[in-house]
Amino acid sequence: MKDIHLNPAEAVKAHIDLNSEQSLGMHFGVFQLTWEPVGQPVTDLDAALQANQIDAKRFWALEPGQARVVTPR
Repeated sequence: MKDIHLNPAEAVKAHIDLNSEQSLGMHFGVFQLTWEPVGQPVTDLDAALQANQIDAKRFWALEPGQARVVTPR
C-alpha cells in the first residue's frame, strides 16, 4: 500500500512540512489489509508525534464511526 498511502511517520512528516494546524489520519483500523495488527497505526502515530514533540490534539486519529466538528475560525 506504500505507493498510495503514508505510514504514520510519513503522515507526521507531512503535518510538519505543511505547517498544518490540524491533521486527520484515515483509512486505518477498519479492515485488516496488512501484516501489522489492526491497532498498530495508532500506536505508531502516537510514537511519531512524541518523537517530533507534536501535541496529539493536533493530529486526530478517529475510531471507525467517530466524528469531530470543525468550527471555522
